[in-house]
Amino acid sequence: MSKIPPQVPAAPEPPASGTPVRRAMMECTECGAPGRPGALTDGLCRTCRRSGREADPAPEGLPAERDVRTYVAGLRDLLTAP
Repeated sequence: MSKIPPQVPAAPEPPASGTPVRRAMMECTECGAPGRPGALTDGLCRTCRRSGREADPAPEGLPAERDVRTYVAGLRDLLTAP
């Protein structure tokens, strides 16, 4: 029985020239603009990040935090009810 660890596999060879290289592309979560992952910080393109800074932090129509907590507490009660 050998106590020597197995050989580490050799590093993968780079693809041959002429072979297409696959690159990941993503879309902005707001407007759907395509871009590379590094360009879409927090899932947003540059335009949407800029417009997001100028927008209201809490848009109208969203429930208040108190309402959400009450709603979630009601759901928990339903789940624990016999």
